[in-house]
Amino acid sequence: MIEYEDARKAVFEAARPLGTEDVPLEEAFRRVLAADIVSPRALPSFDNSAMDGYAVRSLDTAAGMVSLCLAGEAPAGTVLSEPVAPGTAVKIMTGAPIPPGADAVIPREDVQEGPEEIVVSWPVASGANIRRSGEDIRKGETALERGAFLNSAAVGFLAALGIAKVSVSLRPAVAAITTGGEIRDVTETLDPGAIYDSNSHVLRAQIASAGAQLSFAGRAADDLGATVAILRDALRTSRVVLTTGGVSMGDYDLVRDAFEAIGARSVFWKVAQKPGMPLAFYVLEGADGPRWLFGLPGNPGAVMILFEEYVRPFLGLLSCRSDFLPEELEVRLSREMKKKKGRLHFLRVKLSMRSGEIWAEETGGQGSGLLRSMVPVHALALIPADAEFLPAATKVKAHRVGW
Repeated sequence: MIEYEDARKAVFEAARPLGTEDVPLEEAFRRVLAADIVSPRALPSFDNSAMDGYAVRSLDTAAGMVSLCLAGEAPAGTVLSEPVAPGTAVKIMTGAPIPPGADAVIPREDVQEGPEEIVVSWPVASGANIRRSGEDIRKGETALERGAFLNSAAVGFLAALGIAKVSVSLRPAVAAITTGGEIRDVTETLDPGAIYDSNSHVLRAQIASAGAQLSFAGRAADDLGATVAILRDALRTSRVVLTTGGVSMGDYDLVRDAFEAIGARSVFWKVAQKPGMPLAFYVLEGADGPRWLFGLPGNPGAVMILFEEYVRPFLGLLSCRSDFLPEELEVRLSREMKKKKGRLHFLRVKLSMRSGEIWAEETGGQGSGLLRSMVPVHALALIPADAEFLPAATKVKAHRVGW
């Protein structure tokens, strides 16, 4: 059995980049940028109005309570060539280019409107309510750096820059295999002693949220030959294989035997952590590069936690994601914690702010087979392996979850 930190280090050091491809922007969501993006233009590309109102010369309003003649209208997308003359105003819409001569915009609600003039009650400052060209980004600046995870905001930013295609890292192809003769699909009728397969649905969702693709899904009974066969099927399309169940020391725990039967090399088995002690990590070398196999325990709570702590960051590394590690916080425990020495504990918590500090409160039962208490989780609080008793308000590290 190895320590949590050593196990994570071994997993991360085994990662190898998968390559790159160019994709249209509409397919770039949750992908990882493979090259820096240099802005081809300023954004905004011209000075424009931040709101509906009137474009004016600020000097004309300096005395306050002044009438300005309406000299035109500027809808969004319209460029006026005539300068705004002294004593006049131009009705302008949000996003429209600022007419020449104007240096401020007065919000529509701040004036008295007439058919041919407006009345301004107080002075407006030069530059008021104008979005300046290059305010967001200047031409030639780095817009996004290599390794950035393209969330919805990043995709929108690239669209605003007029970038239609981007170079991204290949998405890891991941197989999810559940094992156990007692497992049934949710569409099947449960016979006595059987349970529904929640793990495959958990993994489908976590794989998708990590920006990877599910390339194979299967279920194997407690039979070595059947497990080997399904592994071989999975490896035809998958770089990463995740199995759940069958990885401990029971008579029907055959996953490690199956890993070794296909020629995979054990990196470690069993980690000093709770839940998820019987975690196995294997590497299978091949002519076209390595495959990586994670033998996860069968309990769904452990599956979710180990995916967050090991698999999600590993998938990020395969894609050269710069922020592959979970966000780490310092939190205070809302109640005392007792445990045996020897294993790091992952505590399911929800977070709240009190007096400028983050507090962590348990979400419910912490058993590895429990799923209800996973639903409201914000983070996993890390209770050190050598701790036996931590009083309430003790500070510990916590990792935000990505599910």
